[in-house]
Amino acid sequence: MKLAAYLLFLQSLFLLYYSSGAENIERYMLLAFALLNFLLAWGIFRGQKRAVKIAVIYKGLDFFFAILMLMAGSLPQALNAGIDLLVLHDLIGLFGQKEKEESKEEIETSHNV
Repeated sequence: MKLAAYLLFLQSLFLLYYSSGAENIERYMLLAFALLNFLLAWGIFRGQKRAVKIAVIYKGLDFFFAILMLMAGSLPQALNAGIDLLVLHDLIGLFGQKEKEESKEEIETSHNV
């Protein structure tokens, strides 16, 4: 889970860097997404379930659009797609670990009864 938060922080820094060269409304859009990445990373560090769920949805959409841009020929989107894939893998793996722990607890309680 820490890997996902660190990568979200890294992506927010990339977006801040990209916004320095942008103009007009593009700058504000990049700043808004940088703030969203920062807030999601902070929420994941604090262990908020809502932040994890929002991050999975947001990064899924971001990964989809990064792949589309990569197919269109924008090679710098490969870095974005790779980071998104790692974040998704880390967060979805977190859900799998929780399910395994819950099933172990159910098995232990059923043996004790």
